[in-house]
Amino acid sequence: MEDDPYNARIERTGCAQENEVLQLCIYDKKDWRLCKEEMQKFRKCYQSSKNNAGSQALSMSENERKKNP
Repeated sequence: MEDDPYNARIERTGCAQENEVLQLCIYDKKDWRLCKEEMQKFRKCYQSSKNNAGSQALSMSENERKKNP
C-alpha cells in the first residue's frame, strides 16, 4: 500500500513526530485552538526544513529570477 501523499510529504521534512503529536492533540481535545503549543512546534520544524513544498517553490522562483532579471 502506498503512503498518503500528505504523510509522505511530512515524512520528507523530518517533522513526522511533531505532526503526530499535533494530530493526537487535536484528536484528543477536539479543538485545534487548545493545541497551539504543538502547532507552533510543528510549524517551526516544517518551516526550517529544506524539504517542504514551500521551500522548494521559493527556491525555484528565486532561481527563475536569477535567470531572468
